Amino acid sequence: IRMIKKVTDKPVIAIFNSHYHGDHFLGNQAFIETYSKVMPIYAHPYSIKQIKGIEGNAWRNLMERWTNQATVGTKVIPPTHDANHGDVFHFGDVRIKVHHHGTAHTPGDICMQVIEDKVTYVGDIAMGNRIANIDDGSYVGTFKAYKNLQATEGDQLWVPGHGEPSKQLLNEYGEFLAGIYDTCVKAVKDGQDLSVAKSLVLKDPRVSKRAKTMQGFDGNIGKYTSLAYLEAEKEAF
Repeated sequence: IRMIKKVTDKPVIAIFNSHYHGDHFLGNQAFIETYSKVMPIYAHPYSIKQIKGIEGNAWRNLMERWTNQATVGTKVIPPTHDANHGDVFHFGDVRIKVHHHGTAHTPGDICMQVIEDKVTYVGDIAMGNRIANIDDGSYVGTFKAYKNLQATEGDQLWVPGHGEPSKQLLNEYGEFLAGIYDTCVKAVKDGQDLSVAKSLVLKDPRVSKRAKTMQGFDGNIGKYTSLAYLEAEKEAF
């Protein structure tokens, strides 16, 4: 909110939650208390269900631990309005189009395209130089989402949930994810176990070139290789 006020003195009149992970909805309270308690909050129906269910409080508790109790007192304010694929919302002379292409980062991801500006916020389906949490998602679904977004929207400035915007974001992050997933697909096909798959992933140039610069690489590459391997096994049957 402080950063928004440095750019404009116009009020925030609506909120879009890209998915149900806490770092993308636990700020709702601050916005409605600052601007309007009847402000519409939009999200995919699946995300709304999760936030109203166990995920809302679970993420609030996680955030309290991760921030050493700095966020104690934060209230879970669920989204109030559905946002589905193809919906277009009009705010003055600005149109925001919602895109949902199935399970990618989560089953309830939405991307918000500011039509006039050719800018699309993609949430966490793509990130700038860090490994995205894909525990609730799908590699195959992520690749499908990228393909559909690029086919329908064309040239865009892609804004990630974490990191810097880039017109090449989907291509660059997609290349990294493909280095993990494609290698695991081949390992499964060749009858190689997970430990071999991990060593092959680390040698893949699409992955290895990120090893020294990508945030969270060392702590997460093993886990996300395992998730890719499991998905590759599932897709093989």
